[in-house]
Amino acid sequence: MDAVSWIVLVAALLSILSSIWYYTSLGRRISVEEKNAGRDLSCEMNPYTGSGSKNEMDKKQD
Repeated sequence: MDAVSWIVLVAALLSILSSIWYYTSLGRRISVEEKNAGRDLSCEMNPYTGSGSKNEMDKKQD
């Protein structure tokens, strides 16, 4: 394998690993938020931050 192939392979692996890390951490944050609320927050969560707390939502509306 030449250098270009190695660079492409490493970049692809980093991309896949970072996506796995992102979705895992997002899922963990959503799980914590739901445990704190004591209910399912599926329709109330911000899908980009994993936050469903009222304080953050109130700040954005102001």
